[in-house]
Amino acid sequence: MGRWADPLIAARYHRDFGNGFGLTAYVDVGGFGIGAQVDWQITGTLDYALKPWLDLQLGYRSFNVNYSASNNPLGFDVHMKGPILGATMRF
Repeated sequence: MGRWADPLIAARYHRDFGNGFGLTAYVDVGGFGIGAQVDWQITGTLDYALKPWLDLQLGYRSFNVNYSASNNPLGFDVHMKGPILGATMRF
C-alpha cells in the first residue's frame, strides 16, 4: 500500500467588509518531487457571519495532485474544480 506526505507552502488572506460579510483567498503549492510531483490548490470564498459562532462560505476551489510511486507505472493525477459550500462553527 503506497502512502505519501507532501510539504506545502500556503498563504491565506481574509478581508472583512462589515455587516458580517467578507472574502477569503487561500492558495497552497507542494510536493516538490518529495511525495507528489506537484500539488496545488486555489480557493476563493464569500463569507457571511450568520451568528457570532457560525460563519457560512460560498466559493470556488481548484485542486490538483500529480503523484506516481517510484518504480511503479501506476499513479494518481487528478484536477478537481468546482463550487464549494462550507460552514465554520466556533465553540
